[in-house]
Amino acid sequence: MKISRIDVFQLDIPLEKPKRYPNRTYESLDDTIVRLETDAGIVGWGEVCPIASTYQPEHALGVRAAIEEMAPGLIGEDPTQTDRVNATMNRWLMGGEYAKSAIDIACWDITGKAYHRPLYHLIGGRMQERARAYPEIEMGPPEIVDRRISQYREEGFRHFQVKAGRGSNFDLDIARMRKAGECIRPGETLVVDANKAWKTHEALRILRMTEDIDFYIEQPCLTYAECLAIRRQVRQPMILDECMTDIKVLLQGLADNCFEGIGCKITRVGGITGMRLIRDVCTAAGKFMTVDDAWGADLSAAAQAHLAVSTPETTFAATYVSSYFSNMRYDEEAPMVVDGFLDTNDKSGLGVEPDMTILGEPLRTYG
Repeated sequence: MKISRIDVFQLDIPLEKPKRYPNRTYESLDDTIVRLETDAGIVGWGEVCPIASTYQPEHALGVRAAIEEMAPGLIGEDPTQTDRVNATMNRWLMGGEYAKSAIDIACWDITGKAYHRPLYHLIGGRMQERARAYPEIEMGPPEIVDRRISQYREEGFRHFQVKAGRGSNFDLDIARMRKAGECIRPGETLVVDANKAWKTHEALRILRMTEDIDFYIEQPCLTYAECLAIRRQVRQPMILDECMTDIKVLLQGLADNCFEGIGCKITRVGGITGMRLIRDVCTAAGKFMTVDDAWGADLSAAAQAHLAVSTPETTFAATYVSSYFSNMRYDEEAPMVVDGFLDTNDKSGLGVEPDMTILGEPLRTYG
């Protein structure tokens, strides 16, 4: 089997709530969908949707530019040989793991279809019947925290992530954290996510003043070195997210005893192949992880679902499904969050077939 054609589509995913960054507010996000066609007639799909170019190095235009660089080397490759495909992409382009992830995901989709198995069968098997999902609680006054946790609890969620840092201030962050601590019940988990926004002196002050609250702190500062320095001076258990970019950072973090868990995004680490490796190392090391992605719609949700249910429960924290916060659907039978949990369907591969009337014509075709 050989890749014979690559189609690249673009969609705008509308957001239920605008995402605000220092120089721009996003009402929708620029999504790239990739379709791989093979000479055997099997088609595979992948998706990557960076959040914003001021939040991360990845950006939407870069996805499509990177695919154009790699496409000549991918035509003629066997998509079921996923490690070989990744080696080919690395020969044609340095970096750009987020763009490579769309190709990698599509190759795994094809592999599942070729063997007539759901993707989770190929990456470890079903380890959970369904996967816990979690919502994020946006910035704002402390009353929002109380209201959102009550709302999401009614919807079945038990793992809550409260945002802090960006667009906030010292006193407001502490007030929001205290309100969240008051709301959490036994059996529920609270994560405070600073999204790398605090300076080290801010992180130290805030975390020392909230030591009486039971929560995990996620990515308090910009760099790995800064997070490690904070980790060594506070009592709260730490989750690394934005700086968790590849297996090398994971291994360094294990050596430094820098974290209890990680937030891992599929398209940040190169797709299913990179995520599976990180998941298996976390399992061996006794650490936990979330199964996340930057953003996306039905294909992204499906990739998360298959990785989540194939992750051992002792390793798995929860999964953040961005499609829960958008009305964009291009396959009504795709996995979605129900009663606070995400599950797969049992179709072959990812189990998602996008509606071509929604996708429209491809922006670019190669092969």
